[in-house]
Amino acid sequence: MAFWMLGIAVSVAGMVLAAASRSTGVQAAYAHLVIAAGVSILFALKAIQDTRELAARGQPRSAVAASSARYMGLIWAWGALGLFVTYGLGVLSWREWQSFFMAFVVAAGLCLFFSATLNKDAAAGKDDPTMLKLAYYLAIVQLVGMGATMLGLIIDGKMTRFLNPRFTDWAANNIFFFGALALTAVSAYAIKAHRGTAS
Repeated sequence: MAFWMLGIAVSVAGMVLAAASRSTGVQAAYAHLVIAAGVSILFALKAIQDTRELAARGQPRSAVAASSARYMGLIWAWGALGLFVTYGLGVLSWREWQSFFMAFVVAAGLCLFFSATLNKDAAAGKDDPTMLKLAYYLAIVQLVGMGATMLGLIIDGKMTRFLNPRFTDWAANNIFFFGALALTAVSAYAIKAHRGTAS
């Protein structure tokens, strides 16, 4: 967990500094993109590694599913924090940020709730088929939704808006795209793990 807390803090700080420096040149926007991409890939790899290790050790299905759900929640929380610090504290101005921030907070809470519930089942030595099925469907919905999000951002040209200083949503677009990338990877592995541990 320390890895995640440190990664979230350092990456958000770096992205905010890059966003604040956009007026000095486009290089700052590229730095923001690189930070968002790098940390999201690291998050996804760490989440998949931890979930794989739990499955390999023969941990209960609930524990394996809880691991994936927890990391999904942390990725959503990373995105929410990035939006809040960037737009809520006035580093950049963008009217729509609050709606996305609230959606991210709800998504993070939902994933963390699933994780906590599944962990309780694992600690009690039982697997709740209903909760496991819900977690599985959550992963499927998230996989499809995040894939559509990335595709939409590319098709709409949102990933190159940082080249035009008059657009202020470019930092949010980086968070959306690379957060979606991490969630896609974690969701895909969660689906694989669910099928692999199904009895």
